[in-house]
Amino acid sequence: MPLFEDKFTVNTSQEEIWRFLMDVERLGRCVPGCEQVQAMDDTTFKARMKVKVGPFSTTQNVTMVLTQLDPPNRLAAQGQGEDSRMATKVNVKATLELSPVNNAETQIKYAINVTILGRLGMVGEPVMRAKAREMCGEFARRLKAAIEQGGQVWH
Repeated sequence: MPLFEDKFTVNTSQEEIWRFLMDVERLGRCVPGCEQVQAMDDTTFKARMKVKVGPFSTTQNVTMVLTQLDPPNRLAAQGQGEDSRMATKVNVKATLELSPVNNAETQIKYAINVTILGRLGMVGEPVMRAKAREMCGEFARRLKAAIEQGGQVWH
């Protein structure tokens, strides 16, 4: 699966965005399909993801690790999940880069690479690519709304 990249501007400071990103419960509410998220320590968290792709539905127990932190400029994470019922594994690598536009605005640039193996991976690359693109765009919309509205996201 190819890398998905995009950028958007948020009407708040880099420091405010960084604080939001470090709160995994608030951040988890921005991820489409995330039903539950729990911090295991300062750099590791577990999430329960439920996603429908075409005719299939998968529930993944995902472990994510923050692999690079450069506050308040950049973070990188990688993780993996598994749905034994669907005989499917997912690997995720993501980076978020923050840069000031001016005193009141910050640009967020993200790159997400998702690899899906097993039964769900055989659905077909065009279907998987469309779903991944949809989820990345929804994540960006929810993140922007949550930060600008004080962290309230309803999905």
